[in-house]
Amino acid sequence: MKMQLASPLTRALIKVDGTQRWLAQRVGKSKSSINNYMHGSPVASDDAVEIANVLGDDHFSQELGNMLLGLIKSFTGPRIPGDLTSLLVYDDFEEAEEKRYLEDKNIRMVLSNPEPLDDAEQAALRDYLLEKLDSTVMDLTLLTAGSAKLGITLAQLFRERTPTYIRKHYIRKEDAGWQAK
Repeated sequence: MKMQLASPLTRALIKVDGTQRWLAQRVGKSKSSINNYMHGSPVASDDAVEIANVLGDDHFSQELGNMLLGLIKSFTGPRIPGDLTSLLVYDDFEEAEEKRYLEDKNIRMVLSNPEPLDDAEQAALRDYLLEKLDSTVMDLTLLTAGSAKLGITLAQLFRERTPTYIRKHYIRKEDAGWQAK
C-alpha cells in the first residue's frame, strides 16, 4: 500500500526541527526520495512507518495510523488550543456533552432493549455515539499534548501504563507482546 504524506510529513519535520537530509540519513533513503515524498510522491507503508519511528511525533504517527488503519487521531484544527489548561476546559465541555446525551436520550435503556432498535432509538444512539467520539478524540488530544509536555510520545506513556492494564485484566498479557522493548 502506498500513501501520500506531503502535508503531515512537512509539518512533522518542521516540528522536530529536522531537515530532509537528516531524515534521509536516519531512514536509509536518498534526500531526493524524502524531497519527493514531501512534494506528493507516494510512500510505501513500510517506509512511512520507518519515517514515523524516526520522527517520534505523535501527530504524524496518528495521521499515519489514520491513513493505514482508520485509527482515531487528535484534534489539530485552529480552534483547538495548544496549552494544557485550555485543553482541559474543552475536555470538560466535551465530557459534559457526552453525559448529557447519555441521560437525555435514555441511552442505557436503548442499549438494554433486546429488541432491534427502531428509527428513533437508532438516531438517539447515533447522536450519543457522536458525542462520545467528540469526548474521546478530545481525550486523545489532551493525552497527546500532555505527553509532549513530558517530552515523551503517547506510545511511550501507553507502554508505561500497560503493566497496570494487564494487572487489571484490561489487556491480555499475550496481546501486549507487540510493544517495542
